[in-house]
Amino acid sequence: MNWFRVRLAAALLVAALPITECLAQDPFGTPTTSPPAPVAAPPADAGIAGAPGSAPADSAASATATPDGVADQAGAVGPAPGESSAPGKKEPALPSGPSRRLSIHLGAQRFTYTQGGQVLRTGPVSTGRRGYGTPAGSYRVLSKQRHKVSSRYAGSDGRPASMPYAIQFQSNYFIHQGRLPGYPASHGCVRLRGSDARFLFSRLRPGDPVLITH
Repeated sequence: MNWFRVRLAAALLVAALPITECLAQDPFGTPTTSPPAPVAAPPADAGIAGAPGSAPADSAASATATPDGVADQAGAVGPAPGESSAPGKKEPALPSGPSRRLSIHLGAQRFTYTQGGQVLRTGPVSTGRRGYGTPAGSYRVLSKQRHKVSSRYAGSDGRPASMPYAIQFQSNYFIHQGRLPGYPASHGCVRLRGSDARFLFSRLRPGDPVLITH
């Protein structure tokens, strides 16, 4: 055996080995180059740190949810008065000022409430008895108090007289719920039935006119 030829063949085989490792055989023995492995593309909605328009990794850490109508900072306020919390909806507003008017006739012992020029309610009253007459004149509503007691007069039980749904129109004179005997019997206030007192209390506003005639 020619050892020179054997060593030459071995050297050629070793030199060719890195090339054969880069080749793959197809089923038919034809050498082909292995295709590169596909690289998966990132999801279309995946945020990339620092990229324009990308959201922070943890949005809960950067924003705090605030319930509707609750202030989330000093000076913030909820729905404005007269509006409900539901968007696009408003509570019905009553016509303003002169369109609401209360008239009280001392001789007839009746009241008339008009709104927008239309009579919406009438009913009996009991005004001041002799010596405590209800003063006639043109007045305006000064204030309203749902639960009021008299600071000057006592009821039949000796306790300060109760004056529910009180509407003040002058100094110590009020329109309120009280007993109606069918004739003037108060100390100057205008007494109403409970249902009428609640109705007028809900409708009248400070500044609305009150006309008291003989």
